[in-house]
Amino acid sequence: MKKIFVSNWISLDGIFSGPNGETEWFTSDEDLYKYNMEDLQQADTIIFGRTTYELMIDYWPTSESQKEYPQAHEYMNACKKHIFSGTIHSSDWSNCFFHKELNPEAIHEIKSGTEKNIVILGSGEISRQMHALGLIDEYHILLDPQFVGAGKVFFQDMPKEKLLLQESKSFDCGVNHLKYKVLK
Repeated sequence: MKKIFVSNWISLDGIFSGPNGETEWFTSDEDLYKYNMEDLQQADTIIFGRTTYELMIDYWPTSESQKEYPQAHEYMNACKKHIFSGTIHSSDWSNCFFHKELNPEAIHEIKSGTEKNIVILGSGEISRQMHALGLIDEYHILLDPQFVGAGKVFFQDMPKEKLLLQESKSFDCGVNHLKYKVLK
């Protein structure tokens, strides 16, 4: 059965992006990059909110991303991308589909059009809404060993839910990948 999972870098103080969407604070190394790409390959469809979409489109379709992260560039451009926004309705970026309203019917339709799983990248508000609707199956957290101090807190105003740790892996750069199943 197809799953929907959230994949996010989160600092020890709960931040997943800086105040303006900054992510340059992410800690990584080659082993983590490879592992994260393998994890993402479970999905052929990505869900974004408007803010994350706008950050992604500024980088992933570019030749710069192709030079810096060729495997991620290929993945990000090949995946179907479903964007929930009331203000953006079209894009030149390949494989983008726009939705005005996030609801179970829209998610069911997206699920029926995928061969693999669905991943939510960034998109804190979308993640919270989908969590509240009971639509998240797993959280794949890249716990970054630092306090960012200011930014957007990921697990804010989340409805109560029990999670079960399915897997954990530590990397030399200090990041821990934690895979949690949502107990429904």
